[in-house]
Amino acid sequence: MKLKTQNKYWNDKRLANSIHCFVVFVIVAFGLTQTCCLNAAQAVPKQKGSDEEKPKPLSPEEISQIWKKIRISTPPSSVKSPVGSVGYWIYLKKVSFSELNKIIVSSNPRKGLEYYVNQFGKYGAQTDMRWLLAARSHLLPANRRIQPDQDKKIRRMQLIFTELQVRQFLKEPQLLARYYHSVIWFNNMFADINFPVFLGNVYRNMKESTKDDNYWWYAQNFVLMAHATGRDDLLKDVKPEDLKPRFQQWFEWFRKNGMYLRASPNSIYWVLDKGEKSRKEGYVPFVLKQTLPPLKVHPEYPFPDWKGPKPTMPQNYRSME
Repeated sequence: MKLKTQNKYWNDKRLANSIHCFVVFVIVAFGLTQTCCLNAAQAVPKQKGSDEEKPKPLSPEEISQIWKKIRISTPPSSVKSPVGSVGYWIYLKKVSFSELNKIIVSSNPRKGLEYYVNQFGKYGAQTDMRWLLAARSHLLPANRRIQPDQDKKIRRMQLIFTELQVRQFLKEPQLLARYYHSVIWFNNMFADINFPVFLGNVYRNMKESTKDDNYWWYAQNFVLMAHATGRDDLLKDVKPEDLKPRFQQWFEWFRKNGMYLRASPNSIYWVLDKGEKSRKEGYVPFVLKQTLPPLKVHPEYPFPDWKGPKPTMPQNYRSME
């Protein structure tokens, strides 16, 4: 009887181990999917001396056509998904990922990405959502994850993209406000569980003594943080390459005033409550974890001028990426 019990125990244990291994495999495979998608286009076997396998430059016309296809593509009749449904956006994500990848694997990606970034805000909310979904699918925006990718090729694209964004945001503050609206809608960067991590990474990487290898990644984060907390004054009259001193100014202010920041009653920003500061009534979670109070206003749409069918939920878009 004892032997049977032991056999049953070991059989059950083997089964549990098998299930555990399978679950781990699925999780790892799912986690690697995004990176593999990008690397797959770059991992085509190259024949030594073959010009056909080398990255080629894209002409301005080719870059323009890539953006046009992202902007106007619609699912074929065989894709029976209503406009605005998850299936509809999955199809558009597939097309936009493939098209933007042509820029990323070209020999002149900066030229293509510069054109791509400059299209933001020009064609309305639905088109900006396509623009954003393609960029997020390629892991390009710095607010999408807490640090750049370890893969050198992917990181190079990320730093080009974030540099172009920082330059755009400082030059055109209205586009910073528009992009920030989508950041709040996606509820990732400023969420309680994520914001302290983002803040810590920016603090460590925006010191004067820190190497500038990933400067643009953390500069993009800082610009969004300053905008979110009403310190746009620190983003004026400054060169994009010289944001470290401005971050230090903001962080010193934030360290002293962060506990007195409160959610605006009628906007998607945090504002300094001078009354609570004078009464020394600090927000305890900020003191303990550097989290901000929950916003009182939550955007209904990714962009304020959204027209047409409602978008699906933020988590559905995140699952597509």
